[in-house]
Amino acid sequence: MASRYDLVIIGAGSAGLTAASFARRLGASVALVERDRIGGDCTWTGCVPSKALLHAAKVAHQMRHADSVGIEPVAPKVDLGRVMTTVWAAIERVYAFETPDVLTSQGVEVVFGSARFRDSHTLEVDGRLLLARRFVICTGAEPALPPIPGLSAIPTLTYENVFELEELPRRLLVLGGGPVGVELSQAFQRLGSHVTIIQRGERILSVADPQASSVLTRVLGREGVTVCTGAEAERVERTQSGVRVTTSRGAFEGDKLLVALGRRPKVAGLDLEKAGVEFSENGVTVDDRLRTSQAHIYAAGDVTGSFQFTHYAGWQGYTAARNALVPGSGRGTRQTVPWVIFTDPQVGQAGASEREARERGERVRVHRWPVERIDRAQTVGEQEGFIKLVTRPDGTLLGATVVAGAGDELTNELALAVQNELKLGELARSIHVYPTYGIGAQQASSDATMSRFTRGWRGSALRALVRWWP
Repeated sequence: MASRYDLVIIGAGSAGLTAASFARRLGASVALVERDRIGGDCTWTGCVPSKALLHAAKVAHQMRHADSVGIEPVAPKVDLGRVMTTVWAAIERVYAFETPDVLTSQGVEVVFGSARFRDSHTLEVDGRLLLARRFVICTGAEPALPPIPGLSAIPTLTYENVFELEELPRRLLVLGGGPVGVELSQAFQRLGSHVTIIQRGERILSVADPQASSVLTRVLGREGVTVCTGAEAERVERTQSGVRVTTSRGAFEGDKLLVALGRRPKVAGLDLEKAGVEFSENGVTVDDRLRTSQAHIYAAGDVTGSFQFTHYAGWQGYTAARNALVPGSGRGTRQTVPWVIFTDPQVGQAGASEREARERGERVRVHRWPVERIDRAQTVGEQEGFIKLVTRPDGTLLGATVVAGAGDELTNELALAVQNELKLGELARSIHVYPTYGIGAQQASSDATMSRFTRGWRGSALRALVRWWP
């Protein structure tokens, strides 16, 4: 006998969990199908464990440099097994709010197993048939392993298994200088490994503003990370002590190799062709309402091949469920999505970067405020970083780049300003708490606003008025 539902969701990561929760709030009958673990990459192998590891690494770094605040420094003894125990404890604390029991108590039926479409309205999960009026595909993505000769023949680390390590690698090679590679590189270097980043492009963090990349390159270099850019990996081979990566700029040897070269959507094994759903190696094809080629089947999150962010996947999961179950529809895609790389300092982007704004044909003004001008940053000795505001000539905020110790929270505020098309004058007039990193946004916008009104003919007129006003 087949079970019938209003909505069947495939994949219980950020997108699937959000879709299921919202659908139940609408009163729909919901089945949530998951092949592995509830929570997806973010809970188990991505955002949560990496931030917990970065926190532990920062503590070790602060212990070594405690003399900067007048405290006797100490070389920490790092037991990676114990560190990973704290990482897994953080995972379990997050998972406690999304277990099958919690979901069942909310009215969501959790079905474990491998899902395959039998037809456009029938899903088979390990022999059980699920029929639904609507579907949302949220199967996410997985690490991409490029066809480098020898790579597939040796054991490698990816973000999926790196948190299972129990011993600290003495020498860690990191293939890829994107967000995942850079975050984990700083974490392991601070814990005591010697890390080498091998990056094919001419700079690390190619997704970020070039000035942000430069700051992170300097910081990582000071901390002991070797950053090798412009290095195309040509082959990988096992050695007596570990692994060797031969590149266009020479060979590098290490005890372990972490591959951080992006992700690819999980579409294999779903039999999407039997449901008439169009897809490619780049993911499931959707329109701007997240509908697939079948009007009653939607897709959300990483499986669509768009921005690979947990917060974007969650937002799309909500939108897909809303569009599937409620008359009318809302747009489920964005031209830009705010993001943060959680290095120290953090790198954040809200709205368009300077390059993106110019490529769109915008007439832009760029305003830069150094982090050393933020008093809160000075209280903790931070002097590397900046806030860059990109505006139209009338002061409307198009985007912002942040490199700062609290870049995540600054990015959130500036993302709200970008979304609501605020002008710098409006941001400047909002009183911020002192001393915080957030006041840097007010300082940067105030400085830009004052500069705008005191230059050119307007500035000349104002200065004349000040001189002659009785």
